[in-house]
Amino acid sequence: MAERINVNGRITSPEDASVSPLDRGFLYGDSVYETIRTYGGRPFLLREHLERLRRSAGHLGIPHERAPIDVAAGIVETLASAGNAESAVRVILSRGVGGIGYDTDACGPPTVVIHVRPCPEIPASWRREGIDVAIVDVTRNPSSAVDPAIKSSNLLNNLLAWQAGNRLRVFEPILPNARGRLTEGATSNLFLVRGSRLSTPTLESGLLRGITRDLVLELARADGVATAEEEVAPDDLRGADEAFLTSTLKGILPIRRCDGWPIREGRPGPLTRRLMDLFEARVQVETKVGSEPGSILR
Repeated sequence: MAERINVNGRITSPEDASVSPLDRGFLYGDSVYETIRTYGGRPFLLREHLERLRRSAGHLGIPHERAPIDVAAGIVETLASAGNAESAVRVILSRGVGGIGYDTDACGPPTVVIHVRPCPEIPASWRREGIDVAIVDVTRNPSSAVDPAIKSSNLLNNLLAWQAGNRLRVFEPILPNARGRLTEGATSNLFLVRGSRLSTPTLESGLLRGITRDLVLELARADGVATAEEEVAPDDLRGADEAFLTSTLKGILPIRRCDGWPIREGRPGPLTRRLMDLFEARVQVETKVGSEPGSILR
């Protein structure tokens, strides 16, 4: 298995890759990014990820149309160079080289970095039994500060939350907003099940609109599941019948405990398992038609 980095069209090993120390992404976190993964060697939901990359760039005024390479083609070339069975892809688009100071007039063209590595495996026991989360004291950035709707490379808020969760020895921290309502995990979106109803925090609570989050809502509604985007209090999670996380690299990952206490019976519930099956079926349809059921997500 291999790790490859493509910087503006030049594909190298990580040791040989470099960007300018005057790049705005390095100096100010003035960049946006996406994480994509493959199933059966093919990028999953690539169009949706690249559309969000362009939207994020637009929010920051980064002229993505001036990028020196075509990002989609660059991803395909870098994946081929790495040659992994399954890969995780991180695409970073910065404003480019611009020097010290906030003036952006002399910046650019944008810098494109495509990082391909072997996709980290989720242990089967985590999918079968669930993982632990904790509601941490680190609050999510409000939309009036660094808008969580922008998938920017400024991730200090997430890092601080992850460190808090690490001290609590949990897989994922859950961040509240300034009003005490839950938003999302440091690397994931949050879902709850109460009765036969699926809910997830609203975008207005202060969170990133996840690609996998959107897909899960679509799959649930198509299957006749009642869904809601609504404010979620800490006790709503602690008292849920079921709960799970979603993200590109995790897919759907059940939660067994919150703050040390089990979610209901402390194991994945029936609706969570049903949605995991529906998610896997969509993966097979889009990336590996005709494969043995269950083979992709093992």
